[in-house]
Amino acid sequence: MNAYNHETSPLNSPTAETAKILVVRFMAIGDVVLSSVLCNSLKKTFPKAQVDFLVHEVSASLFEMHPYIDNIIPITSSERKNPFKYWRKIRNVTAQGYDLVVDAQSTNKSEFISLFARKRAICIGRVKRGRGFFYTNKVDPKASGGNKVAERLRLLEPLVAMGFDVKRDERFVINTPMALKNELRAGMEASGIDFNRPVFLMSVTAKETDKRWSSEKMQGWAQYAIDAYKAQIVLFWGSVEEKSEVEKFYEAMGQHPDIHPSINTDSLPKLAAAMSHCDLFLGNEGGPRHIAQACGLPSACVFSPSAKKGEWLVSDSNLHQAVEWDDVSELSTKEINVINASLERDSEQYKLLYLTINLEHVTKLLDAVALAAGIPKKV
Repeated sequence: MNAYNHETSPLNSPTAETAKILVVRFMAIGDVVLSSVLCNSLKKTFPKAQVDFLVHEVSASLFEMHPYIDNIIPITSSERKNPFKYWRKIRNVTAQGYDLVVDAQSTNKSEFISLFARKRAICIGRVKRGRGFFYTNKVDPKASGGNKVAERLRLLEPLVAMGFDVKRDERFVINTPMALKNELRAGMEASGIDFNRPVFLMSVTAKETDKRWSSEKMQGWAQYAIDAYKAQIVLFWGSVEEKSEVEKFYEAMGQHPDIHPSINTDSLPKLAAAMSHCDLFLGNEGGPRHIAQACGLPSACVFSPSAKKGEWLVSDSNLHQAVEWDDVSELSTKEINVINASLERDSEQYKLLYLTINLEHVTKLLDAVALAAGIPKKV
């Protein structure tokens, strides 16, 4: 630990008007959304301080209107991957003179931020083998269990030990400009969506292919939503690959008139804006579902065997529910835990476990969330 004296820090002054705080989380979208709770908590703890968020450029636009973030600092893929560009980037960032750095990323790359900041800053990061040499304080976020939000907020425990009255805020929120909401609504209406009927946003793709549930079963889920709730299914995409997957799904559904595949969400704010006009999110678990929760959109999703809902669902509300293979297995909890501990994502066992989740499981899940959200069945 360095000789930083937190007792004389601007964070300890009556107004803390000059204090500067940096929260670091590069990747991925879901992780960035969940890590934003650190910004909430730090701003509430130090209301006069400047709270900045260093994130990947893909996620940056999501937080431009965030009530607890003063500045978004985007880092590009080129800056992150090129050593010279990355070195220059972090030197420019740390030159701002931060008093506190909370490194939620805690990788060998992100740790260099603390190397340059620690001459004057409290630098907090995760305990990891062979790392952490440049942090003034290291935390094991998983030591006490809990979900991913609880893990992130444990990074603030060193501040509590220093005597700061940390005000934890577990909510993650996203604010979307009204102009963008209006733009997306007009586009959705132009595609034939009737807002007098339920509108369900469906995630049929995923960045990682092993987090995509069976397309055939997903089609049955979509058909059930249409038949039982007279819902209109909005399929969204933001890349050429995702558009191709959406089009395949649409063709497999016989180009059903209640399936709408033309919603281009090539930016995350556009996706959030589209969500503001929907009644429910369903489909694969991932970053979009976290955005849906941040936007207040009820969600029903399928978890892959590599992601556990006890960690990633981060909600005890009936408005956000999920199913995973553990839920449908007849094995004992001990047997399930043994399998999960050694499960490899590219294995045949992984694929078979994923497929144990069937259509009956997800239709019941949808019914439960729809009931909590006040969306009535039409049959």
